[in-house]
Amino acid sequence: MYRIAAFLKLNKENEKKVLYFKKKVKTRFGKQTYLDHPVHLTLFTLNIKSLSQLKKIYLKQKSKTIARTININLYKSAIFYNDPLTNGHTLYFQVIKNKDLIHYQIKNLVFINKKIKVFKNEKSTFKNIQLKKNYKKYGFPFAADIWIPHVTISSINNISTNHKFLREFLKYKVKLKDKVEYIEFYEIKNNNHFFYLKQNFFNE
Repeated sequence: MYRIAAFLKLNKENEKKVLYFKKKVKTRFGKQTYLDHPVHLTLFTLNIKSLSQLKKIYLKQKSKTIARTININLYKSAIFYNDPLTNGHTLYFQVIKNKDLIHYQIKNLVFINKKIKVFKNEKSTFKNIQLKKNYKKYGFPFAADIWIPHVTISSINNISTNHKFLREFLKYKVKLKDKVEYIEFYEIKNNNHFFYLKQNFFNE
C-alpha cells in the first residue's frame, strides 16, 4: 500500500511568506508537527495499491487535460484548536473555497477511485456523518462542502488555547494571491514527502 497526497504548490514568493511563520514557530517552540512539510494546499490524501498504476491512468488521460490556472487566495489566519489528527493546535492560512478548487478535488477523487484500488478502513472512527460518507465514497473524509482549504504552518503541542503566540498569530492579516497550473502528487513515507507526478487540470 502506498500513501499519496495531491498538492497545489504556491509560487516562491508566497512560499517564503509561509516559511517565515514556520521559522517563527520553530524558533519559539522547537520541533513541531508539520514544520518540515513542504508548503502546500492539500487537495486530498489516499491510500492506493500501486504508484505505477496512478501514473499510468493519468498518462492515458493526458489528451483530456489542459494547460490552465486556478486561483488560490489566502485570506485569513486561523487555528484548528485541539486538532484530533495531532493533539495540538494547528495554525494555518485559510484559502477562499472557489468552484474550481471543489471541482478539481472531486473530479480527481472520482477518477482515481474509478480507475485503481483505493484502500478504505472498514472500521473508520469518524463520528461526523458527512466525514464517514466521504471516506466511504472517496477514501478521503474532507471532501466537497465540509472541506476547509488551507495552507498549514504547523501544529503546536502542549500550549493553552489562550497562549500569546496563538493570539498574535490570529491578528496577522494575510492576503496572498496565487495561480496554480498543476496538481503535484507526492508519496508519503512516515513524515517525508517524495515528489512523484505533476498533472495538468482536466479539460472540463
